[in-house]
Amino acid sequence: MEMFNKKEMDKRIGHLKKSKSLYKLEEVEAYFVRLCGEHGINCSYDVMAEEMPYFETLGYTEYAGNFYIRPLNFKLANEQMRDAEWDKMHKVEDYSNWLINKVVKNDSNKYTDRESDESLPPKDFLVVLPGSNKVRDNVCLNKMKQIKSAHGDNVYLKPHPITTHQIIGELKDFFGEKCVLPRNLNMYYYLQKAKGVYTTHISESCIYSVVLGKPTQPIDVWNNIQRGSFFCLNNHILDNQSNGKEYINKCFSSPKSGIINPEVDKNWKEKVEQYMEYIMPKRQFYQNWFLAGAKRVSN
Repeated sequence: MEMFNKKEMDKRIGHLKKSKSLYKLEEVEAYFVRLCGEHGINCSYDVMAEEMPYFETLGYTEYAGNFYIRPLNFKLANEQMRDAEWDKMHKVEDYSNWLINKVVKNDSNKYTDRESDESLPPKDFLVVLPGSNKVRDNVCLNKMKQIKSAHGDNVYLKPHPITTHQIIGELKDFFGEKCVLPRNLNMYYYLQKAKGVYTTHISESCIYSVVLGKPTQPIDVWNNIQRGSFFCLNNHILDNQSNGKEYINKCFSSPKSGIINPEVDKNWKEKVEQYMEYIMPKRQFYQNWFLAGAKRVSN
């Protein structure tokens, strides 16, 4: 298992350490991996790939403190949120208040040792940036210029904890030093105080912003917008932010969403089983539709 494997964490997040609250998902990972074996399907932690609809692999990762499962196929991963929205065969749990409480109790950070220096006064707008390896490819420079033009100095940029000094220097040159928060600062304090938030489809901050009722816009480059394991969640959440809490509660409560939370779901093991019972027949439907390595036939 990879989610809490030390070598895997060292490779992915380096010096950072995962929040202790995430370790409640370790049991979920073990149960999910076992079920994948029983169903004869591969599983892989925190990866991006595009397989055929008759997929070979179920991906899984953490999302805002939840365990998130999705096929490594964009079509089906996107459809499962739509199917969750239409699902009427489950009890609706209060995921929204669970998420809000995480922010209020300062338990929403994915990583430990976030600094809580609140000496910097809040500003009305907050831009949440991805890590250095994503900034150049995923963030739209024209959108950033628009934000600077609209808000002047009344905006903070919050660099991801995994951001190089070079990128931070470039951000300060562009926006001004007083508009760039330290990368290790607790972003969620400023998120609560903001009147509007800009983020990406690859960030967990999206759901926290929406559930807190903050008007939220993306800063993604459109052509790269689907290149992230959270896109198929955040895409729908942003579209439904006018009734964000209700939408999140309804969708996340459904097994079809792929969201599993042992603190919210009364019987999380049954929910994992129900997800497998939902997704495997969808996979089976596409058997033999598309063939791997098939060559174009010419006359």
